[in-house]
Amino acid sequence: MSKRNLAIGVIDSGVGGLTSVATIKKILPKENIIYCGDNGNAPYGNRSGQEIVQLTSRIFDFLQKKEVKVVAVACNTISSTLNSDEFNHYEKNFGFEAISVIAPVVEDVLKKNYEQVGVVATAFTIKTGRYQQLIQNRNKNIQVYGEPSRKLAELIEQGDLQGSAIKDEVQSLVRNLLTAHPHLKEIILGCTHYPIVQSQFEAAAPGVQFINPALDQALAVQKYLEDNHLITDCNQGEMQIYTSGEEPIYHTVLDELGLSKDLPVHLKTF
Repeated sequence: MSKRNLAIGVIDSGVGGLTSVATIKKILPKENIIYCGDNGNAPYGNRSGQEIVQLTSRIFDFLQKKEVKVVAVACNTISSTLNSDEFNHYEKNFGFEAISVIAPVVEDVLKKNYEQVGVVATAFTIKTGRYQQLIQNRNKNIQVYGEPSRKLAELIEQGDLQGSAIKDEVQSLVRNLLTAHPHLKEIILGCTHYPIVQSQFEAAAPGVQFINPALDQALAVQKYLEDNHLITDCNQGEMQIYTSGEEPIYHTVLDELGLSKDLPVHLKTF
């Protein structure tokens, strides 16, 4: 098979990366996607960096055997370990480009030159300070404020998307951030699980723009494929989902994101 007709790999600690899939499919509808969600080991955001690297390397190895042409790392926690001296740039050990979900949205923030931006994300992502580092390395005048959650991604994985537990956690995150920084007008949803319940964030703070990094990542994937002459010349657009956990949450989120209707999906375990 021609390399241009190989699949795009998309990875996440669970179902959150489906928010990136939804955007990739809008921009690149003919591309095949192999999605890996490591629900059996979620949440990643409460693990150590070394554990995250080990789990991610396992998924990368799986996708390398599947011969994907690029991998969209649709997980902020994993993306916080990429291009890092601390973790020895481990992603370079694999035969594909790994496109972070963090770096593209950082570029967008820098272009728009916000005075300040908030980030709600997992405990690990906030602890690494990756957003602050990447933004302030280029523009020290942009203030970056983070608010961690140890449980929102896990609550979303449980599937009760309209339940009070998710609503309460979202309201707590937003309240904590805006109480400390009342003039914030832009907040990055720094975990790909969070856009699944973006409407709840918007209800909690109607005057704030909540930024979903999925669009910037999808555009970065498109640019990589165009620059390397890897846009498919087929017309398939199917998706295979591989999970280490339970399947029902995928059907819930696929329905929530409107992916079930038009996208042939094959669920498997890895």
